Amino acid sequence: MARAVKGLPKIKGLGKAKSAALYQAGFTSVESIQQASLDDLVTVKGINASMAKNIKKAAEEVKPAVKKRVVKKKAPAKKRAPKKKAAKKPVKALSDIKERLLKVRKRQKSKKPAFRRHDSHKKKKVGESWRRPRGLHNKLRRGIAAKGALVQIGYRSPKEVRGLHPSGYEEVLVHRPSDVEKVDATTQAARVSSKVGIKKRLDIEERAEELGIKILNPMRKE
Repeated sequence: MARAVKGLPKIKGLGKAKSAALYQAGFTSVESIQQASLDDLVTVKGINASMAKNIKKAAEEVKPAVKKRVVKKKAPAKKRAPKKKAAKKPVKALSDIKERLLKVRKRQKSKKPAFRRHDSHKKKKVGESWRRPRGLHNKLRRGIAAKGALVQIGYRSPKEVRGLHPSGYEEVLVHRPSDVEKVDATTQAARVSSKVGIKKRLDIEERAEELGIKILNPMRKE
């Protein structure tokens, strides 16, 4: 089987027969053609002057092959003891979660509509306090937008902060100084009942200050 010149690109008019003739003439690689003159190429059987120019030009365009750098394989490293897995980061404290959810609740409430009783703006005897509409032809119950907003579960606050004071504390109603001692200072705050007089209120506030308990409705200090 006739061999072709190694690395020589395809040239128009250079077939298997002429490529084999070049190989037999001693041009076994592209480097040998680059070093040869046009006269040397013309002496090959079946190759004329124009064909010799094309072969020479194609050979010169071929970039010299870069020798691959031989990298010596390094000796296998000694196996190290497996690293201990890092401990998981602690979960956020409940106070931080509450603080975030209180902001969410505040943002929700700013967009929440006012829920008023049906026809409270028409009839003086009907108060604004919400009552569920039950009439068969009641337009508020049927969900007509112009008649007002209907109370739905989608308006509800996050469960973790539902019913909490905006400060994040749970409200505990206090009537006497002994009730203050039952309040948990970390999660609860005291609200003094409106029925308590000034003298007892002062005693309650004094006791709360000693225990470090927050009063949600303290007396104004003039």
